[in-house]
This record gives sequence, C-alpha cells and structure tokens, in this order.
Amino acid sequence: MSERIAMGFHTCVDYELVWDTEVVEEQIRAFDIHADELRADIPVDSERAIWIVCLAHFKEGIGGEAVPEDSLDCERFAGHFQYEVTLGGTATRAAIILDRLGYNTALQTSCWNEHVERLMPERVRALPGVDEGHCHIYPHVVLQCRRGVRIHANDIDFVTPRENRIMISRDIDSLNMPVLPDEFGKMITDAEVFLLGCFSEVIDKTVLEGCMEKTRALFKHLRKGAVVVMEDGCYVKKEFRYYVHEQLASVVDVLSMNEDELQEYIGRRIDILDTRAVAEALEYVHKNTGIKTIIAHSAAWVLAYGERASGMKNALEGGMTAASTRFRTGDGFTPEDYEDTKNIEDRADSRAFCEEMKSLLGDMVCCVPAKDLSYVEHPTVVGLGDSFAGGLLPGLLA
Repeated sequence: MSERIAMGFHTCVDYELVWDTEVVEEQIRAFDIHADELRADIPVDSERAIWIVCLAHFKEGIGGEAVPEDSLDCERFAGHFQYEVTLGGTATRAAIILDRLGYNTALQTSCWNEHVERLMPERVRALPGVDEGHCHIYPHVVLQCRRGVRIHANDIDFVTPRENRIMISRDIDSLNMPVLPDEFGKMITDAEVFLLGCFSEVIDKTVLEGCMEKTRALFKHLRKGAVVVMEDGCYVKKEFRYYVHEQLASVVDVLSMNEDELQEYIGRRIDILDTRAVAEALEYVHKNTGIKTIIAHSAAWVLAYGERASGMKNALEGGMTAASTRFRTGDGFTPEDYEDTKNIEDRADSRAFCEEMKSLLGDMVCCVPAKDLSYVEHPTVVGLGDSFAGGLLPGLLA
C-alpha cells in the first residue's frame, strides 16, 4: 500500500466521562475539599489530588493533563461517572477523522489491546508499537465540562467560564513511548505528509532522548519534500517541551498548538481576540522554537504564521471544519455532517480579528475565522485539537 498520509505515535484508550454536577459536588464533600486548596500544580498522589487539580482547571477555564502516581486512581476517579470507551491520542484520533473523510493512513501505535483492535478503522494500516501479548489497558480518563456550570459544595462556589476538558492518566506505554524507525520507516516511504504527536507524557529524560534519536532516524525514510507537522502539547515536565522543539526543529516543518499551549509557552494569559497580543505571541514562539511555520488553533480562529503561511488556507479551513464538526456532533460524525459544517456562518468577531491580523502581519499570516457554534447545547470538547490536526492534513497534500 502507498498511503500519502502517515502519523505516529500516540494511541490510548479514552474513558470519556459523562459530566454530572451532583457527582462532582458529592466528591468535593466526600474528600472535604475547600476553595483555598484549588491549585493545578500540586503532586497528583491520590484520587483527592485529582479532584483538586480538575476543579482548579475548570475554575480558571483552561484545559490540562495530570499524571497520577498510581494508575489505579484513574480508574477509581472514572468509576464515579458513566463513560464511553473511545480511542485517543493525537495521531490515532486524527487517523480516525481521516477515515471518516475517506483517506487511507499509516499509523504506528504506542499500545495494542482489545479496544484498539476493536475500534481501529479499516482504512488505517496500523503497526503496533508493542510486542504481541502486551495488551494491558491504561485508561486515559477525560472529564469535560460545559461553560456556565455552577459548582457549589463546601466553600467552593464558582461558574465555569468556558467549556473545557482535563485528561488524567498514568499510561506506562505512553510514559515509554515506542518509536520503530526501521519497521515503520518501510511503511512511510510514499507519505507526503506526516503528523507527529507530541511527547508530553514522557517524564524520563533518558526515554525522551531515545525518542528524539529514533524520530530523527524515522524521518530519513520520508520522501523529499514531505511535510512534517508536529502537534504540540502541555507537557507534564515543562522543560521537556523546549527540549523536544530544539531536538526536532531541523526535521519539523510546522508546529501546531492550541490557545492554552500558546499561552503556556509565552508564560502569560492573553485575550485571544487582541490582535497585537496574539501577533507578539506568534513572533515569540516562531523565534524561540526555530520551527519555520507555527499554527495556532483557538475557539475563535485558526491561523498559520511563518514561511508556509500564505499557502495554508485550504489546510486551515479543513482543520477548522473537522474540529467544529466534532464540537457540534461528537465522536461519530459523518461526511455529511462535515459538509454541513462548511455552511455555518463565521463568528463576526472572528472575521474582524482575521482581517486585522492580515493588515498587521501581511503575508506572514493566514487566518481563518471560527464558525458560530453558540447554538450548540451539548458540545464535545474532547479531541478538538486532534480533529483539527486530522482535518488539516489533506490540505497539505501536493
């Protein structure tokens, strides 16, 4: 087979929890959690700590990830809710999106188990990154919350400022992210686009160094002119993010990140509709990563900044459409849902922002406004970045 799109390496089993405010408030009382404890930067050494970190993120309206010290705490936390089992990981969910849109892809996974085997689409030619018989399930627990939800228990009392999600996992396969440069290299020689997921869950420097060496070796198998896109993440060990950028800057063409990751990189919160603040952030990331083109995707816009920006409109529109479709219809969207999304009106403030960005930065930027999805009563906020990445890739094919 000769797939034009290849990707790796993260695959995981997601437990997508169904939000229940009563459950959340019951557990606040059960664990006797109080307002002055809500912090996102504490050691996640118990189920109680998971609740504290989740509440801190939801109060501030930001997404995030947590790695508990005990993987069983993830299952205990999930056990309070109803949930759906799905496949996650940037590369894997992007491959699933592309399957829905009719594209064949090659994928190296980081795990293999009954859920991966059951849920992996036929158009995805998957190479397991683990040995046969290595089939343990380390769930990635995903809790998403809508905007405007009041959480009130003990002295905790706040309303969520926006929809968002937090992911909780201690996935041994992800912590030891496998990269198979020789075996997978033989599968990607015809690829025109490669999507590289981040290494945000790796917390051992020696493991990460091995990942970098093997990833560079893998990319030697790509054809000349192939485009490598790396989807960034909020790393458990913050310094590892900069190390990955440094190690892969010479082989990555495009670095893509969401609005939270953009703001974490520059070290401050900004108004995402403030054109000068966003422009300054983009310039800072572009200069400090050494990667030639930066993509940022937010709730209000998606844009490319740098060397390839002027030719990325179709790709950005594809990413925006895929993410918007998942937001409004959930995990099982159809090609018809995708086409319907194209006809939804853009947000007026998003259009104005894009016009101002073009005036400010000229050909260095390409900006696409977000769809007006204010009417969606039950949005899906899990996997929007992964969906964006999947929808982006066809627009980068020659």
